[in-house]
Amino acid sequence: MSLMDDIVRNKAALGSVAELVAKNPQILAAAASLLNAKDTSVGGAAGLGSLLGAFQRKGLGEVAASWVGSGQNKGISADQIASVLGNDTLSQFAGKAGIGLAEAGPALAALLPTMVDRMTPQGKVPEESSLEGALGGLLSSLGGH
Repeated sequence: MSLMDDIVRNKAALGSVAELVAKNPQILAAAASLLNAKDTSVGGAAGLGSLLGAFQRKGLGEVAASWVGSGQNKGISADQIASVLGNDTLSQFAGKAGIGLAEAGPALAALLPTMVDRMTPQGKVPEESSLEGALGGLLSSLGGH
C-alpha cells in the first residue's frame, strides 16, 4: 500500500489535510525533504535522526518514538510541531509545499506520524544509506496517483 493510499484511507483522521495532499502531492515531497539529511531545502540537513532528537529535546520523544515503534502511532498537534521545528523550518516547508504557513503545522502533524512509521518498518531508524532508499520508496509510491 502506498503512502497516498494510507492518506486516502485515513481521510477521516487527517481531515482537510488529506484533501490538501490529494490536490497537491508536493506536500509529501516537502515533508520528505525534512526527513532527508541530504536535502537542505527544509530544515537544513537535519534528517530523520536529528528530527527525532529535536522531538526528544522538546519533551515529545515518547510521541516520536511511537512513530518508529511497531505499536500505535501517537498523535501530535500543529502547535507541538511548531514548537519542535520553529517558524523558519515551517516557513521553508510551506514554501516548498506550495501552501500557506497556517497550513504547514497541521499538514506536518497529520503526515509525519505516518511517514516516519513507513520509513521505520522494523521499529528502528535505518542507517543513512537505507534511509535514502526508504524516502525514495515513499515518493515513488505517489506515482500512481
